[in-house]
Amino acid sequence: MNRLSMSRRSLLRVAGSGLLLPSALTGWSPIRKAYAQEQVRYNGTFWLTIHASGGWDPTMLCDPKGRANETEVAPVNTYFTDEITEVGNFLVPPVEGMVDFFTEFQNDLLVINGIDVGTNGHEQGTRATWSGHTDANRPAFSALVAAAETLPPSLAFISNGGYDITAGMIPVTRLPSTGTIHELAYPDRINPDNPESEFLPASMMEKIQLARQERMGRLQSEVHLPKTLNAMQVLEMVRSDNSELKSLVEVLPTELNEDDLLSQIQVAMACFAAGVSISANVSIGGFDTHNNHDNNQTPRLQRVVEAMAFARQEAERLGIADQFNLIVGSDFARTPYYNDGNGKDHWSIGSMMFMGADIAGGRVIGGTDNDQLPLAVNPTTLELDGDGVFLTPGHVHAALRKIANIDNHPLVTGFEVDEWLPLFE
Repeated sequence: MNRLSMSRRSLLRVAGSGLLLPSALTGWSPIRKAYAQEQVRYNGTFWLTIHASGGWDPTMLCDPKGRANETEVAPVNTYFTDEITEVGNFLVPPVEGMVDFFTEFQNDLLVINGIDVGTNGHEQGTRATWSGHTDANRPAFSALVAAAETLPPSLAFISNGGYDITAGMIPVTRLPSTGTIHELAYPDRINPDNPESEFLPASMMEKIQLARQERMGRLQSEVHLPKTLNAMQVLEMVRSDNSELKSLVEVLPTELNEDDLLSQIQVAMACFAAGVSISANVSIGGFDTHNNHDNNQTPRLQRVVEAMAFARQEAERLGIADQFNLIVGSDFARTPYYNDGNGKDHWSIGSMMFMGADIAGGRVIGGTDNDQLPLAVNPTTLELDGDGVFLTPGHVHAALRKIANIDNHPLVTGFEVDEWLPLFE
């Protein structure tokens, strides 16, 4: 991947201020020592995941199922089959805004239906969707793809929710407000936006920095345990200056969107454009619609597609559209029938949606029958095939790892998933 050289970064102030919450500094691999000699700006592929927390309903989004008539017993949905619209290769439910979304992105969007996450439990389903397996402590794809970079940038993996288990491979960064980022980028200023408002003269700061370096040198000379020494070297390196945060400040919007989900995306995309992040999780809740399903689920799904469109627009505005991939999923799906409270309960057969530079779009892979049970696909052609395979999150993650060029990386050893299928080609 192409990179642009940068000076050393500062994460010590970030960590101390709550911006960075590393899983364990002493757990970083020895290769991280290379940071002390070289600092880079990441300029590879960026990955954004949007998690619809609680279990979304694909039959109101990308796998529509209508009722045949008004007398149908236990219908999947309240809308009728003849209200489903065709847009390109996609079937679109009669939910406001969906036709516009699929029309705009019909050539870019990949939908995979009929994915069996293998569980009805929130925790296990979320883990399966974002790691490819239901086993505990499985690293999220977002963590893997960031940790696999030889010299990941300072905020390589950022998360605002969803599944962000790292298995100790890389720290997780929680981003605060843009105002806080400005303060962290310029900690020596009274007013971070005023370069003339420094607390101390430059000559005094140079003496303080020299004293810090001498003290750290003495401390390191007394340490003999490799992990402890490694952690101290990393800490010494990251406190040297704030170049990466300063580059982030340059691309941060002056004002964030009032919508929390969109503001999460704004910050994540700015981190990508600044070259300080590789992957980011954002999350929206409210999908566990056991009651009043239609009224509760519909506006949440509308916000998801709005967020997808917004992310693509931000990528184009920031000039990183040809480096950007978007993954959208949920814990699982909802039942193909309503309960007594006009809600829908947990259902293990769901869908995921993808867009991006490495995604062959304009396609629907897989499917479900009228009872929302999965249909098998041919492992070579991906056409529906009764003698084929049933899709799992493991298939999705095998394909993701391949297009991210981490399928043979040592980090994935011990975290195997299902066989590779050409889902994104």
